[in-house]
Amino acid sequence: MQRLSGRERRYQTWLNHNIISELIIEAKDNNCSVAIEDLTGIRRRTNEQPRNKTERRRSNSWAFHQLRIFLEYKGIKEGVKVITVPPAYTSQTCNCCLHIGVRTEKKFKCINSNCGWIGDADTNGSKVIALLGETYVNSPRGSWLSCPLGEAAGGLLKASTSA
Repeated sequence: MQRLSGRERRYQTWLNHNIISELIIEAKDNNCSVAIEDLTGIRRRTNEQPRNKTERRRSNSWAFHQLRIFLEYKGIKEGVKVITVPPAYTSQTCNCCLHIGVRTEKKFKCINSNCGWIGDADTNGSKVIALLGETYVNSPRGSWLSCPLGEAAGGLLKASTSA
């Protein structure tokens, strides 16, 4: 963030505040929790892959940490639970049957013969994150998942101190 100009930094801060405010208001109005991936180390992980300069600049210049901080503090303020899920396998797991599938570019295809779901990879990943968050909220044991997906993803979900 330091190398960004003041104008761009202020724009990102303003946009992050507006996105999170709308998200938290909608979650509060619908009596929902918010589940997000733990994006810690995303720059390091994404920079290991070969990408062109424009893609690197786009992902490296955005304030993921700031977005998460805003989400957590606004969640606390409005009484909305914010759940952070581990990113392991969220983009590779089918949201319908929880089997590992194949992600190619922006498409996801489940390889389970009984399911065979095909769709947008980002939509699939967001639904898997929602399922992990829902599992945390409804789990009688607290923060441990009790399903095979949870064990594959590291088993532990973290919740912020909100609500």
